[in-house]
Amino acid sequence: MNDRALAIDPDNAFVEKKIIAGAEDGPLSGLTFGVKDNIAVADMLFTAGHPLFDTRRAVKTAPSVESLLGAGADFIGMTHTDAGGFGAITPQTQNPVVPTHIVGGSSGGSAAAVARGACDFAVGTDTGGSVRMPAACTGLTAFKPTYGRVSNDGVWPLTPQLDHVGIIARDLDILGRAGRVLIDAPDTDETPDAALTIGVEIDKAGLFDPAYAAELDIIADTLAGAGHTVSRVPIAGRENIAEAHGIIVLSEAAAIYADLDADQRGRLGKAAAAGLRHAENLTEEAVQAAWEWTRAVSSRMATTMTDLDVLISPTLPIALPTVGAKRVNLGGEEVPVVVGMALLTCLANLTGNPVVTLPNPRSSATPPSSLQLMGKLGSDAELFGFAGRINMDLQ
Repeated sequence: MNDRALAIDPDNAFVEKKIIAGAEDGPLSGLTFGVKDNIAVADMLFTAGHPLFDTRRAVKTAPSVESLLGAGADFIGMTHTDAGGFGAITPQTQNPVVPTHIVGGSSGGSAAAVARGACDFAVGTDTGGSVRMPAACTGLTAFKPTYGRVSNDGVWPLTPQLDHVGIIARDLDILGRAGRVLIDAPDTDETPDAALTIGVEIDKAGLFDPAYAAELDIIADTLAGAGHTVSRVPIAGRENIAEAHGIIVLSEAAAIYADLDADQRGRLGKAAAAGLRHAENLTEEAVQAAWEWTRAVSSRMATTMTDLDVLISPTLPIALPTVGAKRVNLGGEEVPVVVGMALLTCLANLTGNPVVTLPNPRSSATPPSSLQLMGKLGSDAELFGFAGRINMDLQ
């Protein structure tokens, strides 16, 4: 990594750049990574995207980052985020793959850095899909672990009961290597030879872009032809899951920012300030109902996953929004961009299941359409192998 590489940042992916060398030897030696600006790296900016914290620096490095440095990866800088992790756009950062379209968020700077080639992988946080959405927007892979598998120490929170530290990488090999370090699993090739039991989501609610729904039909047929046991699986209440998720996120975020005075709130990022204003209108009954819905969804998903190795869904139900778009079409209805973007990703935050996101090998779009592969709770290490096998069989 030379000084010129550190200076180049045409997409405004980085808040601050600096090389911190990893251990001399380890499974990630030779790889470089960035870290989202809501995860602490000692002496680096730690603003979480808020003007209020624009000079704040971290005192101690988060354990998740320490593990990657200890495995030999070299840190190169802090990457931009939507303010506080509230958004799905990262408006200050350009998408290096398709500049006319959003880079996604809230880990948009992390995705842009990897897509541009500034680093091999980047660390982000995922509360409703915030590593998976930007990976989908830039043709990359991503990993959200089982809830609680990776420490959230050193992370500026959005919703502690849904926050996950995750990874965006340029390919499945790097994703698996870095992901296994993150979850403290053996660095081995676990691509299975045996056939898998795969569920492919069927869109009973009519929410998916027609092109994505058609792709799922092809994926199901292709994987069955490769010898896997494939079933079509509906997810009950898809249209209501995002509403419950949004209520929970805003109610918990309101508690985190409750001690700020009016002046301090005025210096938060726009997405955060807007979210907190919405939170003021939530009733205790609505929050309790959202948690009851979440428990019911989690129970149903545990039953659904009992006989499956992997559940395949689109990462995004909608075509990639253009820069500046405020609303998108979702199932014939105009909804805010963040609702459309997070509709399919937020389920795994509510249930805690691990997910790997990868570009659809059968897609000819730029960027390719994106698939998310959900595994059983705790199946994180196996999921990397399942993703590799499915990716190979879809080629």
